[in-house]
Amino acid sequence: MEKTSEGTNLLPQELSQELIIEILVRLPVKCLLKFRCVSKLWLSLISNTEFHKTRVNFSIKNPKMTDYTIAGVASVSGLGKICHVYTIKCENSFITAAKHGCPPKSLPLSAWLLGSCNGLVCLTSDSYTLMLLNPCTGNFNVFPDTMSQYKVGAGGCYVRYGFGYDASIEDYKVVKIFSFPQNEGRHENIVKVYSLKANSWSTIQGFNSGCINGMVGVFANGALHWDVCHPHISRASSEIVTLDFAAQRYGQIALPSYEDRGVYWTLGVSRGRLVACCNYETNKADMWVMKEYGVEKSWTKLVAISLPVDRRVDITPLYVAENGDVLLKLGTELILYNPRNASFKRLADYVSGDFLQVQVATYLESLTSPHI
Repeated sequence: MEKTSEGTNLLPQELSQELIIEILVRLPVKCLLKFRCVSKLWLSLISNTEFHKTRVNFSIKNPKMTDYTIAGVASVSGLGKICHVYTIKCENSFITAAKHGCPPKSLPLSAWLLGSCNGLVCLTSDSYTLMLLNPCTGNFNVFPDTMSQYKVGAGGCYVRYGFGYDASIEDYKVVKIFSFPQNEGRHENIVKVYSLKANSWSTIQGFNSGCINGMVGVFANGALHWDVCHPHISRASSEIVTLDFAAQRYGQIALPSYEDRGVYWTLGVSRGRLVACCNYETNKADMWVMKEYGVEKSWTKLVAISLPVDRRVDITPLYVAENGDVLLKLGTELILYNPRNASFKRLADYVSGDFLQVQVATYLESLTSPHI
């Protein structure tokens, strides 16, 4: 405890509430969970949803790699399918990993990770349920996915997802796109949006596109982003299609320029910035970051990567540290890439088994509740 000029102890309850909040927002979540026992005042402050928002906003504006964790979902073969969630943390260039202690009955089998926002991770499953999970607190919210009336698969359609936050009405939303192939590479898309606050689905009209690549969209700056290619155009082109939650409006962002060879784009977000990775047919990739959102001229190449494999393996960007190190997903492996010496550090044994699928997403550690 701090001492005043008279030598008396300055107790936590004697500090102003504003000063206490300024201190608490800078602390790790694991400390905040313990500090709820300090006093009724601290319990009230730390449990308040406004404090949760304040801490998230502070962390977004003051990004540190230690504030972010990787949520990984792996489905492995064996006696049926099982699903594990792993948390992978990078601090001072050291990587630690641990299996997450989710309640097993609440975690859907064959889960698919739909992304993260404000410290919440969204998952879906074959059993038509959706889950919002805060891996730091262990709190979760399971609700049915009633939007499953379309036949998926051969002769039907394929499904793309997205998860994000509508700050204008303080609501979390899940997007489900049913994409029906048409002639000459065109697609008809039906876009359904689930509102957690309203507990209902709605339709957003006007989305026509080519082929939507990737299973899930990337959330940044209040919008979801998908890489879309247009094979019906003479020279197959790609762009980023956006869905702004607040405006309920679609948009486009041009991708960076790339070499005249067949490519496959993957998208990510790091410290609030959109990241795009151009995977070439050969074992190389270029990674770009959009330094000013929506300004296409602000695309800046971060690094050109020569892959340590003799076959094409797609790279998915996960996090770009201040020192330039890049955390990425390479096939079914997590890799920390050092651009200064072009070295790859494999995060060995963060999962074990014969992989059927591995998905990962970065999430910001927070106290955000999955319930509204």
